[in-house]
Amino acid sequence: MRIYQTRKLLADGVLPAPAPAQDLEGLQKRLAALGLEFAASALPEQLTEATKEALGPPAFLDGLLRAELEQREERRIRLALKISGLPNGHTLANFDFAFQPAVERSRIEMLATGGWIRDKHTLLVQGPPGVGKTHLAVALGVKAIECGFSVCFYRLEDLLHAMRKHAELPTERLK
Repeated sequence: MRIYQTRKLLADGVLPAPAPAQDLEGLQKRLAALGLEFAASALPEQLTEATKEALGPPAFLDGLLRAELEQREERRIRLALKISGLPNGHTLANFDFAFQPAVERSRIEMLATGGWIRDKHTLLVQGPPGVGKTHLAVALGVKAIECGFSVCFYRLEDLLHAMRKHAELPTERLK
């Protein structure tokens, strides 16, 4: 109802129509007001590129929206990594497959796609101490976050402690 009233007031000339933004700062403020903060900050660079490349309005808008989406995805991944409790620095890129020839790179890369999570399968990583089990588990957790999954990392002793702590609680109170 409110939109209709506003449109009617605009059409009747009671409210002045908002003037189109003629300056960069005005455009940035409007983008920010819409919740497009990353697009607002990328606007000057995108305008410069659009001018250099002689991009049309659809290509310019596409570039601006891509910048917004990329930044939102980066922020989502950063936040998910922080919430997950995963240790820093363990990635597939820095895992030494040459040191562990028994670990098949192709199998790990297949697991990194997250298909096994989507299919609701379980993964058990086992081996003697020092062979890279934790490194691979953390690296697969990072990849899972990048694929859009939620991850929560516990070391066994921390998980057992948490389970003992809540063992007496009724199941309705457990999260």
